[in-house]
Amino acid sequence: MVFYFDNGKPTYDGFTFSLDKGNFVVLVLLVMCIGSALPLLNGDIANAELLHPVKNAKMVADQSPTAEEKAAARKHFELGVALAREGKWGGAAVEYYKAIGEDDTLAEAHTNLGVALAQNGRTEKAIPHHVRAIELNPKLPQARVNLAVELAHIGRYSDAWAAVHAAQDLGHIVNDDFLKLLAARFPDPRKK
Repeated sequence: MVFYFDNGKPTYDGFTFSLDKGNFVVLVLLVMCIGSALPLLNGDIANAELLHPVKNAKMVADQSPTAEEKAAARKHFELGVALAREGKWGGAAVEYYKAIGEDDTLAEAHTNLGVALAQNGRTEKAIPHHVRAIELNPKLPQARVNLAVELAHIGRYSDAWAAVHAAQDLGHIVNDDFLKLLAARFPDPRKK
């Protein structure tokens, strides 16, 4: 963020501020808010991660999300899905972080966040979100498949097979190409 001076007054994007005592505090707060929001507007995943723990402190206290929080979470989730469809994985991740920040019990947001993080090369950060999705909804087979893919990606083939088998046990069809790729690296333990 760049501030410059116009006729002796600090200016930001064409807005000029006078610096008397009261306005100086407002200016500092405005700068802090703008500065912290800009990375999120640009799809900065690292800063979006900060959104998640803030609301989770509330969840730890066993408070269920309100109807308004659930509605807000659903809107962020849907926006994340739309961004992911466009291949905007960073922006999608930010929206999924916002969704779980509002409602940490939204399993689909966790597994989609995991996919978005993995698409941004953050596989290690993706795995806990797939695990959380499974904890929240054990019958969500796509979360198990997503977990299997990420585990295979980091070389945890035995664990990947366990996730594949759990998805198959739920009746989910797992991509044959992925199964062949996984079997080429580590034989299916069920077929021994």
